[in-house]
Amino acid sequence: MILRVFQVTIILIFLATSTAFAGDGTTDTKVKAKSGLSYDKRDSKIKVYAEGIKLDMDYMRRNMRFIDFVNDPAVADVHIIINSRMSGSGGHVYSLMFNNRTFENFSDFTVTATTASSDTYEEQRKKIKDALSMGLMPFVNQTNASNQMVLRYRGKDEPEETTRVDDPWNNWTFRGDVSGSIDLEESRKLYNYYFNARADKVTEDWRIRNMARRSVRTKKYSNNGEDYTSDNTSNYFTSSVVKSLTSRWSTGVFGSYHNSNYSNTTYSISFKPAIEYNIFPWDVSDRKVFTIAYFIGPEWKKYYELTIYEKLEESLWEQSLRLDLQIVQTWGEIEAGLNASNYMNDWSKNRITFDTDLSVRIIRGLSVKFGFRVENIHDQIYLPQGEASLEDILLNKVQLPSTFEVGADFGIRVQFGSIYNNIINNRL
Repeated sequence: MILRVFQVTIILIFLATSTAFAGDGTTDTKVKAKSGLSYDKRDSKIKVYAEGIKLDMDYMRRNMRFIDFVNDPAVADVHIIINSRMSGSGGHVYSLMFNNRTFENFSDFTVTATTASSDTYEEQRKKIKDALSMGLMPFVNQTNASNQMVLRYRGKDEPEETTRVDDPWNNWTFRGDVSGSIDLEESRKLYNYYFNARADKVTEDWRIRNMARRSVRTKKYSNNGEDYTSDNTSNYFTSSVVKSLTSRWSTGVFGSYHNSNYSNTTYSISFKPAIEYNIFPWDVSDRKVFTIAYFIGPEWKKYYELTIYEKLEESLWEQSLRLDLQIVQTWGEIEAGLNASNYMNDWSKNRITFDTDLSVRIIRGLSVKFGFRVENIHDQIYLPQGEASLEDILLNKVQLPSTFEVGADFGIRVQFGSIYNNIINNRL
């Protein structure tokens, strides 16, 4: 059964990739207009379907009354797909892709909206709403709703002289997060806390990222006067420097430190140069990405207990190859990744991971979602000698040996009825 699902997934990715490669690879296939307009304007408002990120639809409907939001893309005049990526300053850059469905002589285009990390929720949704409104203006101009529009310019009559912005932080951004939870019962107590810190610098040519994380999970159980405790602690630090070489090529260096009593690792330190190639130019990455990356470098490991290979510490070389595919179209979205790695002193110590998420609109009102992940595991060189006790297994103190992991999820959505959803009613 798993093999059959895997085969079907590969076929779907192949078909999607073939579709993406049609043409010159840098432009998207246009949707042929379903109807044309001459000099007469439409009486009805344009119908818009938006997806991609969760929008405050009550807010959008109240402030964009010049259009009709619909809940079925098959009847939309304009299909908008919204993607979000984190900017170098810690904010977000939203790519709003406007796909024309019924207007003649209109090409598809993209509008961006940028939010700062300090923006409130009200400021964020307003910027997205303004970008949606501006992008829809060419379409609204072809309807009678344009006669009811009022445009206002709030800038000054005389343009101000542009001055060079002095950035005292030189494009560096810093962020720290602390979170925790507690759950207490008479015979069970759970404590968790996490600490995260980031220091990033992002420019057109360089991307520098540093991330540190500490996680502590404590479980205490009482039964018949006996107490049982499980403490899982892990520390993780990564640092990377990536240089953009061309519109498709990039190279970088990646370093990491890892410590975990759950995986019997006192420390694991790695240093790996890497190179990456994107089949598509990065300026269309909001619609499609297909990257091939290769990593190779040394690792130094030390363990709390003697491993199944009679090791307390060792030095190894590891290489890995990673393929990532992402395609966003009006018919759905595909994300898939294939990662293969091995220790070069013993190629039998390897791991292959395949994961995919598919969201496809089959017909009007019917869409399916499918996720699948499978790992072939032969690189658990850190496992301690001896058998784990029943107490350790039940308390999840140690990682158990395994040669594979498989996970899958599936969903289906059926929707019919009224295509309009512009009425707002927040009553009980």
